[in-house]
Amino acid sequence: MSQIQLAKYNTVKYDFKEGYATVPVLVDVYDQARFAHCALQPGHSISPELFSVTEHNQLFVFTKGKGYITTPRRAWNIIEPGVFVPEFDKETFTITCSTDSREPLEFLHIVTELNDYDKTCLVESRMTLPRFRTINEGWTYEEDFKDNSVTTSMMLLEHRNLGRLSMGCVKGVGPFEIGQHIHNELAQWYFPLPGSEFIYTAAGEEVKMTGGDLSFTPTGFWHGSIVEENKTCDYIWFEMCVDGYPGEIK
Repeated sequence: MSQIQLAKYNTVKYDFKEGYATVPVLVDVYDQARFAHCALQPGHSISPELFSVTEHNQLFVFTKGKGYITTPRRAWNIIEPGVFVPEFDKETFTITCSTDSREPLEFLHIVTELNDYDKTCLVESRMTLPRFRTINEGWTYEEDFKDNSVTTSMMLLEHRNLGRLSMGCVKGVGPFEIGQHIHNELAQWYFPLPGSEFIYTAAGEEVKMTGGDLSFTPTGFWHGSIVEENKTCDYIWFEMCVDGYPGEIK
């Protein structure tokens, strides 16, 4: 059985109703997280369902189009890829596609289950929410399995600050490789940004990924990426530390 589960973006067909469409992907692949490609047509808005801090966590990863997010207290413009995390059910929020956007506002909606570790850590200590952080606002970091002179890595959601969840972005233009590495405690998803094209490898398998695809790799498998000359490799990684980070709960 293949260890890489892949949802191809070119199979996503939006059926707009009142300006909004949503298409679930990787359904029943991993019972701790649900994913859906979503799109809003220009001039339309949605106010997503709210979840309490004991129900679910949810994230919105924006990739295409222009728009904005509003709460009763704050507002953020969406003019480049980024991630939004609401403050659970503390306040409503609305996502709008700008009337002058030349294309629908597209985003990946992620809803995760909360275990006892999440329910404890999200109350005791977490990042300040709501948060909207674009890729260019992420702080940079380096890893020894990458050539950090030709890739740039940005942290979007820090480990140990949102329960079991974390998220970042890697950007670069080939040729280069993301060296083989392993996460024994982290389930991981790759989400290439528009215009990207690279070969993702895991457990000896290879799959071609392009913008909008979504892959899932379970814990405990060596994985990496191969990027050909002049190909863009910009992708979001999303991780869940399956049993929680050691030492976080007293």
